Amino acid sequence: MNKKSVLMMRHPLRNLALVTLAITSLGACTQQKAQQQLQAELNASKACIAKQELQAQQVSGQQVEILRQLQAVQQQLVVQQQAIEAKPQIIERAAPQVACPPVPAANSKKNQAKEQPQTDKQIVGLREQALIAGLNIVMQARISTNVANSVVDARNIQMFERNGEEWVRFTIYNPETKEPHVLERKRLRFQTVQTANPTPDRRPVVEIRFTIGKLTQKGEFILADRSTSEYPILIGRNLLRDVMLVDVSGNNLAPLVRVDDAASSASSSAAKK
Repeated sequence: MNKKSVLMMRHPLRNLALVTLAITSLGACTQQKAQQQLQAELNASKACIAKQELQAQQVSGQQVEILRQLQAVQQQLVVQQQAIEAKPQIIERAAPQVACPPVPAANSKKNQAKEQPQTDKQIVGLREQALIAGLNIVMQARISTNVANSVVDARNIQMFERNGEEWVRFTIYNPETKEPHVLERKRLRFQTVQTANPTPDRRPVVEIRFTIGKLTQKGEFILADRSTSEYPILIGRNLLRDVMLVDVSGNNLAPLVRVDDAASSASSSAAKK
C-alpha cells in the first residue's frame, strides 16, 4: 500500500470518531437539561407540599381552638345546671289589674249630641232642602250664621210700577227640570251688597214664602244671580232668628214636610178614628 492509500483509510476513521464524540456530547447535554427540569419540578412539588402542610397546621390549630371554646361553654352550662338544681328559683310576677271601663250612661254627651233637644224651634244642619211655596220647587239651601241677609237665585230681574208701587219681576229655575217660573213681588227695599266690583251693588229685596222641615214662613230675600253657586238659596240670620237652631255637625236634619202631605196625613188619621 502506498502512502496515499494509507491516508485515505485514516480519514473515515477520524470522521467516525468525531461523529461519535458529537453524539455523546449531545446526549450528555440533553440528559443534563432533563435532569435540571426534573429538579425544578421536584422543587415546585416540595414547595406546594410545604404550603399545604402549613395550611393544614393552621386549620388544625383553629379546630383545636374551637374545640377548646366549646369545652369551656359546656363547662359553664354544667355549672349553671348544677346551680339551678341545687337552689331552684321561683319567679312570681303579679298580674296587672285591668280596670274595666265604665259603662257609658244613657244620657252621655255623645248621645246627647245625636239627639235633638226638646224645643219648638226647627233643628237644621248646614245643608237643607227648601220648598218654594206656590211653585212646588225644591232647592238646595245653605245655612249660614255668618251672613246677615238671605239670598235666592233669581234671573232676568226687572223693575216695574204697579198701582204707584215698585214691583219686581224675576225668574226662578227648577234645579231638576230647568223649567223657568216667573214671579212678581212687591219690592220692599234695596240692599247694598259688596261684590267683586269696586263699587257696591244695590239689589232688590222681596218677600217669599218657603218651607224648611216642618217650618213654613215668609222671609225677606235678596234677589241675585247664583247660577255659579252650588246652593241656589242662602239662609242667613234674618230667617234663622227665633225659629231655627243650627247644628253645624250635620246636614239635612230637617226632612221636608210638604203642606199637602201634612194635610193628607191628618185626613188619614181622622178617617181611621
